[in-house]
Amino acid sequence: MNNQTRKLGSLQVGDTLPTLQTGSISRHTIALYAAGSSDLNPIHTDIDFAKNKAGLSDVIVHGMFVMGYLAKIGTENAPAGAIRRIKTQFRAMTNVGDNLHCTGKVTDKKTHDGAAILTWALAATRQSDGVVVATGEIDIAVGAA
Repeated sequence: MNNQTRKLGSLQVGDTLPTLQTGSISRHTIALYAAGSSDLNPIHTDIDFAKNKAGLSDVIVHGMFVMGYLAKIGTENAPAGAIRRIKTQFRAMTNVGDNLHCTGKVTDKKTHDGAAILTWALAATRQSDGVVVATGEIDIAVGAA
């Protein structure tokens, strides 16, 4: 058992994980994500379309970009291959310039097939106004599987 696995195994229900921040999300970052994901929906890439056709004030950030940050909480705090399940619900739009605070908290700890399974509740919150833009859960296997 390595040090990371030992540390994970010592987590208890109620423990929190280090917060991740996106920093200010720029148009450039959104465009790069659109190209990399092949999600070229104009509400993410075309200001005129977003304003005139979709009724938005500007382009919006891809929901899966936000989900990626929530998943990153797992990948940065667990060994490779330990993620067993992740789910996300999108609750509000993420806008150009938003800085998201992504958090995780242990909500359950059980044993399955000889491994401890930790369930972490996840949330992405806009720093500017405290609105939660996405929530979710991730299951992490600790130890033998």
